[in-house]
Parts: sequence; C-alpha cells; structure tokens
Amino acid sequence: MRRRDERGFAAIELSAGVALLVLPIVLLVVSLPRWSERQGLARAAAREAALVVGLHGWCDEPAAALAVRRVAADAHLEPTTLRLSLDCLPSVPVARGGAVTARVTVDMPAVDVPLIGAAGQWSWTAQHKEPVDRYGSRP
Repeated sequence: MRRRDERGFAAIELSAGVALLVLPIVLLVVSLPRWSERQGLARAAAREAALVVGLHGWCDEPAAALAVRRVAADAHLEPTTLRLSLDCLPSVPVARGGAVTARVTVDMPAVDVPLIGAAGQWSWTAQHKEPVDRYGSRP
C-alpha cells in the first residue's frame, strides 16, 4: 500500500479556518463601534431637533433640520445620513404644555471596515419627546 504525501495540509486547514471562522467575527467586532456611534448620533440629533421646536413653540422644521445637520457635520457625516421627521404640522404653533416628538433615522453600514470600506446598509430610528415651554412667548 502506498502512503499519500500529506505535508502542507495543516497550512491549508489553518488558512481555511481563519477565512471561514475568524474573519466574519473580526468584521462584526470592527463594525459594532460604528453602529453604537451612529445610534448615539441619532439620539443626539433627535434630542436637539425636539428641543429647538419645544423652546420656540412653533413647529419650525427648517430650524430643527439645521440642528440635525449640525450634529451630522460635527460627526463628519454627509447631511443625508440623518433624516428628520416631526409629529407637528410645519409652521404651526405647538400647544403650550404639550409635547413634540422628533424622529431621526440614520443609515447604518452593515459592515464597515476602516481603510477598506463599507458594504450593505440598514437604518435605525431614534426618537425624543420634548415638552413645549409653557411660558414661552409666541412671535
């Protein structure tokens, strides 16, 4: 009976094991901080937008959108990465003592490896409810 030459087989197994088992886990671990960072940005943007409307007493969408764009710019993101929606009618006063809710949706890269790039995308929405100032003046 003839013996087969199996030299170098362990190196192939090791390479395949790393590629199939370890690499997906490393990609997930590298992506997790980006997801957490963007979730925090969406929360901050929703809070800022709701605060602007709550303090003004008017459903001022342009001012709220400006606050969201400032948060995106501070994080070095494209302005279109964060999308705002308010639960009030544009350019209408909000009832004193009421509340306004701002929802900010952020695009999340499925896999984002530094120096290589991003692949895939999903979105996540944060919301913040802010009471409207009871004693604020109206223009």
